[in-house]
Amino acid sequence: MLTRTERAEIETALVSALASRAQPRLIIPVIFPVRADHEAILVRTGSPDPLELAACTLDECLRSRWKRDPSMLESLLDYLVTREGIGQFDPILIRVRQRIDPNPSIYDSSWLLSDSRPFFDRHELRGHVRLLLEEDGWPILRVQAGEESFGRSYTSRFFQHLERRSSVGLRVLTATISRGSAPTYQVEDLLDELGSQFSHGEPWPERTGSHYPTQVARWLLRQMNRNDGFWLVVLDGFGQRPIKEEVQLTVEDLALRVPDGQHRQRVRLVLLDYHHPLPNVDPADILEETLQPSASICQADLLPCLTAWDALRRARGLKGTAPDGLTLLASDIIGQAPGTGKARLKTLNAELINLLRMP
Repeated sequence: MLTRTERAEIETALVSALASRAQPRLIIPVIFPVRADHEAILVRTGSPDPLELAACTLDECLRSRWKRDPSMLESLLDYLVTREGIGQFDPILIRVRQRIDPNPSIYDSSWLLSDSRPFFDRHELRGHVRLLLEEDGWPILRVQAGEESFGRSYTSRFFQHLERRSSVGLRVLTATISRGSAPTYQVEDLLDELGSQFSHGEPWPERTGSHYPTQVARWLLRQMNRNDGFWLVVLDGFGQRPIKEEVQLTVEDLALRVPDGQHRQRVRLVLLDYHHPLPNVDPADILEETLQPSASICQADLLPCLTAWDALRRARGLKGTAPDGLTLLASDIIGQAPGTGKARLKTLNAELINLLRMP
């Protein structure tokens, strides 16, 4: 909705407007008359500090995108233009009213990790993640992996890419149980892995007579509320069998709490290769994707990567490749790869990286 430069300018202007009032928090309901809109900001931060309040306001405006009519960002810009007299924001206001986003879609990138790794054209995943992050209807995504399927590690890398490119302060927490390690994986391992990724954190919950998995889930959510950002928790490999009961119960308790109350506004849960049931979680809150077998990767899945590669070459002043040439190149790469298994994915990945390294 905004470029980074625009966000910085608007945030600075809002800080000035808030700082000029004796009670900055009272301006928020003036800017956003709809109760749900101003409460989303004021409940999230109790601080009257103009810097914190302005940052939280911009986060919520960008997070809600165009789900409201008018959008929260439109309401904010309209206030700054008409009430604060900052006419320089009028062109941005007009663009926001027309629902034009100046940024390229963060979901459509064909190359991840600083444009160094190809991301095969996972149409279903891209659509699901967009819904997960931009809508309130689905707070949980469960990605199932079958025999000979591909994409778990690529899914994790996709979330890392979104974290770097997101304009809404997306924060990704990841925890992984490597294959075969589930029988020895403890709740304390999960606390250590996720807890170490918070900028500010409380001491771990102590074991008391109450249900420890519930204490752990509450502790994790409390840390997310204490730290700024929109949180995406990715748990990979927690569907293995056997797995310690406490670990499984912690995942179930976390899945139960994420869809409720304030957590639904700021937290999303992604379960990779998780086959256990989620008791008491409404199925309507869960998006489902089943990973396809590696043999299903075809020419069409490589073309977006090759098209982006060709555009990069042209931008560097090198000779481009005609569309039929890219199609032929995709066919050649597919033809050289093994027919099934992880070796197929690794070979395709390596071939595309070799192309990226060419002069």
